[in-house]
Amino acid sequence: MRFAELMDFYLEACSDRKQVTDHLEDLLSSFPEKSIIDCSVGTGFITLDLISQGYGIVCTDGSAGMLEQFERNAAELGLEANPVLLDWADLSGTFPDMFDLLICRGNSLVYANVWDDNTAAAGASSIAGHLKSMYGALKPGGFIYVDIPAAPSEERSSGRISHVPCEIRGRQVTVTESIADIPESEIRRWDVRMEIDDEVFEFTRHSHMYGESRLREALEQAGFVEIMPLEGNTLREHYQVFTARKPLGNVMQRFAQPAGASSARF
Repeated sequence: MRFAELMDFYLEACSDRKQVTDHLEDLLSSFPEKSIIDCSVGTGFITLDLISQGYGIVCTDGSAGMLEQFERNAAELGLEANPVLLDWADLSGTFPDMFDLLICRGNSLVYANVWDDNTAAAGASSIAGHLKSMYGALKPGGFIYVDIPAAPSEERSSGRISHVPCEIRGRQVTVTESIADIPESEIRRWDVRMEIDDEVFEFTRHSHMYGESRLREALEQAGFVEIMPLEGNTLREHYQVFTARKPLGNVMQRFAQPAGASSARF
């Protein structure tokens, strides 16, 4: 089974689809007739449901494998969705000052530059540059919606998490997983075991340790203001969501006098 297809089973088994959909619908209701991009669209989980309901969302991702699965899923729904294979570093150059809302969810940001090649030693310094590129793709006054791992909970630190077995696409699916921070390497290890009927799949992925303070600093360096957490967000136990805004430009700035110029009038 392709990894992207396996991820579809994982997302269905470990997420509350209705809760996620309701949350994002509530979010998008604040941006009626606005330009929206999901720059970590992956296989289209939830986003394709929103598109089928009439929401206009530009879909991009940096993983070709994920977008192949996205296109299969879109075809099954009868949707003509055209995702764009695009690295975050290229967002501002491809879509300069274009969007009112940019969504980067699913804990995608912390996998910057390591998702497909799974290089545990890759540095996290590129994340600041990616956020700057996201900033450049937003219109003045536009918002970013981004999530990162939450601080480890007591449940998560105690060992593997076992999800309730469920049926997906007519197949019985059981998922257990563990997420461990490795401070000395500044990486985070994610181990997953999935049983789909009588088949067993296991995979490991590494990501960057990237907490709230580092995210806030990088968002500020990119130019964002009004950085704030979404309180009460419970989409996933190990996610925390933040929003921030790109400042509006001062349209009167061009009329301002140079510093030191006299205001006297004769």
